[in-house]
Amino acid sequence: MSRAGPASVADIADGPGAWKVPPIIRRNPEIWVAIVLWLASNVFVTGMARFATWEGGTSYHSAVDLCHWDCGWYASVLENGYDHAARSDGTANWPFHPGFPLTAYPFHSWLKLPLLTSMVYASKAALLFAIYGFILLVGQPLDSTADHFRAGSLVAFNPYLIYAHAGYAEPLYFALAAFAFVLAGRRKWIASGIAGALLSLTRVVGFLFALSYAIMSLRESGWRKYSLTKLIGLLLCPLGTALFMLYLHHHTGDALAQVHVHLAWVGTSLVNPLHALWTALALHHWPRIWGAIALAGLAASAWLFKLQKPELGTYLALSILVALSGGSPNGGLYGMARYVWWQPPFLYTINYALKRYPAAWPIYTAFSSGMASFMIWEWFSGHNFVV
Repeated sequence: MSRAGPASVADIADGPGAWKVPPIIRRNPEIWVAIVLWLASNVFVTGMARFATWEGGTSYHSAVDLCHWDCGWYASVLENGYDHAARSDGTANWPFHPGFPLTAYPFHSWLKLPLLTSMVYASKAALLFAIYGFILLVGQPLDSTADHFRAGSLVAFNPYLIYAHAGYAEPLYFALAAFAFVLAGRRKWIASGIAGALLSLTRVVGFLFALSYAIMSLRESGWRKYSLTKLIGLLLCPLGTALFMLYLHHHTGDALAQVHVHLAWVGTSLVNPLHALWTALALHHWPRIWGAIALAGLAASAWLFKLQKPELGTYLALSILVALSGGSPNGGLYGMARYVWWQPPFLYTINYALKRYPAAWPIYTAFSSGMASFMIWEWFSGHNFVV
């Protein structure tokens, strides 16, 4: 074992009583770090849900009890496909892109698990890739195992962690975005474009990665040396959104049905995002918190530009502005908190800040774990602010 630091997997495998470590884990310690954090995250959520049952009068008995709100909408896509027309209450499942429900298909159709349980397990499985992808995104060549753990913990113990375990698309979206950025950074343009296509198939703002892809590819070589490989990758990025729009046009007669039904759902039309942000900040309680989180996200995007990461800053800023433009007229930016906290560029900024100011780690850990626990408790309470 090296005297310079704590034991690594390779150290343990080479020492007395060594146990056999697969070569891929030897070469990629990020994998076993991600697995350990993923297991710890599952234990944390299950434990807090049990406590909520014992003392809070909730009803958590198994993984299926985590499936609430949007989880049911995603399940409806997998079970019955997309609605042909809006329902009697004006709602429809069109805003719920098919990327995430497709990942639940193997659990439901191959493993024969119940539908809602399949949705929960699909999101939990995606969380593992989200942790791994983020470690790759922020990792530096000289990073230690402790650095990997700290970075991965930002995902595994996200303040809005509940959405990674409750049959929502957040962890899949996060993982695909992280991998898309990582692959582009490694100049694997076609692979990055495929990840971008899957990203845009998972959430409407995913098509914005095409702009980040263009920024990264142009910084690497400029227009004059722009290759066919880069062009193909760029064209792939918005493909998921394009195909979904074509499907909706054929299925409902409206290529933008997902946008129109969402706006009808919240009772508004597209609004000035800055006005929506100002309205939220002028209110009290949760709307002000959500507005402050959106403002923090915009500030993080500005900092990313200062850090010479324009591809991350652009993606984060535009994603937040798109979400703000669909906000409800009373400033109730429902969902804004999870939209921001489940953006890889936002956690990238937090990781950078904490590496620069390591004394802030205990403060952030206290906030993150406390908020994650609170959100798990409230998840079972029936309050709609967690939606």
